[in-house]
Amino acid sequence: KVQSRFRTYSARNALLIARQCPGATHVAGYRTWQSLERQVVKGSRAIKIVAPNKRDDGSLGFRTVSVFDISQTTGAALPATPQLLTGEDQAGLFEALLIVAQDRGFTASRGELPDGVNGLCSHLAQTITISATLPPRHQAKTLAHELGHALLHGDLGVTRAIAEFEAESIAYLVCHAFGIESATYTFSYIMQWAGGPTQALEAILTSGERIRATAEAIVDRAQRYLEGSISQDVA
Repeated sequence: KVQSRFRTYSARNALLIARQCPGATHVAGYRTWQSLERQVVKGSRAIKIVAPNKRDDGSLGFRTVSVFDISQTTGAALPATPQLLTGEDQAGLFEALLIVAQDRGFTASRGELPDGVNGLCSHLAQTITISATLPPRHQAKTLAHELGHALLHGDLGVTRAIAEFEAESIAYLVCHAFGIESATYTFSYIMQWAGGPTQALEAILTSGERIRATAEAIVDRAQRYLEGSISQDVA
């Protein structure tokens, strides 16, 4: 049950949360809660989980970190839950983005993914999988998101939060260029990963040029395909 509420957490961390706080629904670190204008209640017992830690020599290790469940905090309401885009992909963006993925050496397709997982990019296998259960318009947005990961995060080099922030920001710009408004999903999504409005602004200032340049490259390639100047066979 706990794992179903924390699908992005490892099975081991889900077990750790289950043992310490079985009713947990949303955990975060002390400072993250503060950035969301919530305060951990004095005397609350921290939940200990394990997080990756990059050592000075570049190798990957692990360290224990403390998180708290939302039930242990008070303050402002959390950002609204991202809402899936509905409707058809009338612009044909999904098919165009398949060509962009192919051009970058990735095989993209619709497929079956676990509940709650919209898309998956594997740099090892050079594949992108988009959940076939999503509405067509959201499939296109998710493919743009995963393309952001494909183009920017092969060796990661940034935190998971920044990677998600960059990929979703790229998806927003790509969708906007083709007349698809994704604000009802994107703004809540990036706010949650950034940690709050101030952190989101800082992330934009830091990653803005990477986001812009990557989105522009995707849009240019997709636009040329949709205009017929690039055929699928040639691509």
